[in-house]
Amino acid sequence: MIKFDSIKSQLMLMTLVCVLGMALLVASQFLFTQRLNVLNQQREALLRLGQDLLQMRRHEKDFLLRHQMDHVHRFEQRAETFSYHLQELSPLFAQFNLPATQAGMLAQGMEEYRQLFQRLVSLQAEIGLNDNTGLLLRFYQLESELNGYALLQYGEAGYADFAAAQLAARNFLLNKTRDHKQEFNQSSDILLQLLRGAEQTEERRLLLAYIQTFNHLALAIEAMGITHNDGLQGLFRSQAHQVEHQLEAIDQALQPLIEAQQAKVRAYSIFIAALTSVSLILLLVKSFATFHRAFANFVMFFYRCKRQYQKIDPHQLGFAEFKSLAELANEMVESRRDIEIRLANAEARLAQTSAKT
Repeated sequence: MIKFDSIKSQLMLMTLVCVLGMALLVASQFLFTQRLNVLNQQREALLRLGQDLLQMRRHEKDFLLRHQMDHVHRFEQRAETFSYHLQELSPLFAQFNLPATQAGMLAQGMEEYRQLFQRLVSLQAEIGLNDNTGLLLRFYQLESELNGYALLQYGEAGYADFAAAQLAARNFLLNKTRDHKQEFNQSSDILLQLLRGAEQTEERRLLLAYIQTFNHLALAIEAMGITHNDGLQGLFRSQAHQVEHQLEAIDQALQPLIEAQQAKVRAYSIFIAALTSVSLILLLVKSFATFHRAFANFVMFFYRCKRQYQKIDPHQLGFAEFKSLAELANEMVESRRDIEIRLANAEARLAQTSAKT
């Protein structure tokens, strides 16, 4: 059985402290690293959401610029990817006690963003994806048919008013300014006055359809938005920015968790390393002091034994191995003294015997 006060037990205790400290350090590193990995994976999922939203904004702008349905399909595909990545991110809120409303608000914001884009696409399709579709096609067809009628019969003023209306319509479609819309309405009113005597003619019917189609087209364009910040485009951009802000809010909520976990890793690592180091240092100091005291007692013991018989007290020695040596040394002193006593007695008897003879 190993005694606790033996050198062997002290070495084993030091080894145990080292092994235990390393095991605690490795275990804490593993546990916190796993937790950090989960957080980093969620951070990567959040970054993917940001990339998905960025791609959606790109497809959105491409559609508004080129009016091609291919960009709409790409937008919808990226929106599905966004929803999938959001579902992967959702368990984070329950696991790390984040506000669950943030995920719901982000999902709702994205759905509203998609719906607004679909409305925008529908309105743009109604206006016309190009000059050969929608209201634009109808408007240009009516304009072409009106050009086939002899408005010149009403004089140069009538032709000039029709040309002014055409120019105003072109300028409105190009610049989307209300002044050009007003100019068109003024010119078209003059044309209607010129045709007031021909209420049942095909020419007047076409002119009325032409004016109605332009007004419908103008209303649709205004509903779309004269600028990027007006109408449906303004709502759409505002919703897109809101989704971006919601993503930033989740990222800001996630960042302190990552920093807290990193701080815990550092704190636990330092604490375990410090505790292990202090324990080893204390054991080493205690062992060194005990060894030094025992060695000094042995030196003094042998020094005194040269002049007189003296025993060493085993209880003054810290280690069991030194105590065993002390007991052997005491036995050796006793044995030597017994031998010397017997030798002295033998010499005394020998002297007595010699004196008698």
